[in-house]
Amino acid sequence: MVRPTRVVLDVDTGIDDALALLYAVASPTLDLCGVTTVAGNVPVEVAARNSAAVLALAGAAGVPVAVGASRTTAGEGPRTAPSDHGPDGLGGVAVPPGAAPAADVESLVRDVRAAGPFTLVGLAPMTNLPGLAPSAAGVVLVGGTLAVEDPPEVNAGHDPEATARTLASGRPTTLYVRDVFEQVSVLPGDVERLGSSDRAAARLAGELLAARRSHLVGDAGALVLLTCPELFGVEARRIGPAGGHLVQTPGGQLVDVVVDVDAGSVARTFVEVLLAT
Repeated sequence: MVRPTRVVLDVDTGIDDALALLYAVASPTLDLCGVTTVAGNVPVEVAARNSAAVLALAGAAGVPVAVGASRTTAGEGPRTAPSDHGPDGLGGVAVPPGAAPAADVESLVRDVRAAGPFTLVGLAPMTNLPGLAPSAAGVVLVGGTLAVEDPPEVNAGHDPEATARTLASGRPTTLYVRDVFEQVSVLPGDVERLGSSDRAAARLAGELLAARRSHLVGDAGALVLLTCPELFGVEARRIGPAGGHLVQTPGGQLVDVVVDVDAGSVARTFVEVLLAT
């Protein structure tokens, strides 16, 4: 048997971070070993509280959650622009509380690493990641774009210094760019199937998707990438920061970039994995 891929998720939970957590718990080919949180969609404490609540509802209350950076490298707090995440991060979807965070970021990752190789999946501003990436066997980042667009993509643009340091960590890196992120939406009928499921995690996924613009799976697509890489087109590109953007640039780091996606199949995979648990 092939052993599940061990993953640590760095999140700012967020509707689609919550969808990613649900998928990571539900997938038989992933082993969610820990969750670290950072300020982004919401303050870091809210991200930790949301993460613990989602994990508990999904039957994974034993997965440790750590509170990471409350401010960016430059001292900024969470983003303030209005979004469908809302002030609670979950679009107004009520989730019963989970356990209080019980680990700091560094000790969580140290303990995970001591048990074997793992992949670090960054779904948020990258403030935590320069200190964590060197411990990982590989890194998957949601961030950047294939070409300069305004405004800058939010994960890379919220802490450009940390983004540059993460890319320079020397770990094998895959970048899940906004161009692909914006393509994977769940059909309305499948949102209803999830929301009417007798399985708590699937119901929560349906409620979150109903609150999500265009029913985008967003960050969860990067977890589907780990389980079904054949649904994505990946090319080696030189990527680096440029004026708050993370884009192709001749002097950038050579990383794998997701440049294409079978969006319908990725969305169906997400739905079927949640309905099967």
